Amino acid sequence: MGFYFFHAPKPRQFNYIPRYFDPAKEALEKKKAEMGLDSKLSEAEKRRIRIRRGFGYSPEEMQEKKKFGFNGMRHIVLLSLIAFITYFIFGTPVIENFIEMFLSLGK
Repeated sequence: MGFYFFHAPKPRQFNYIPRYFDPAKEALEKKKAEMGLDSKLSEAEKRRIRIRRGFGYSPEEMQEKKKFGFNGMRHIVLLSLIAFITYFIFGTPVIENFIEMFLSLGK
């Protein structure tokens, strides 16, 4: 058992590994993985890309399809509601009956 009178503990090591994000490089890696070429993506990322490709849509196409589906349905509902209100106002005598009733109350 040794005694150390002047023992200075070593400082903790700081291992900083700078990481840079290059969107063009990431897109290139994904395209390589889609085509089955060598890429630096992990196996999980490659599997995700293969599954998405199996559905026949790229991620961008899937986002566009989701966006259009929601907005398209909303537009259809709004247009049908406007058409129904327009028909109700101009195609039925309900408004005329309401006006006659309102005028008869004032007499």
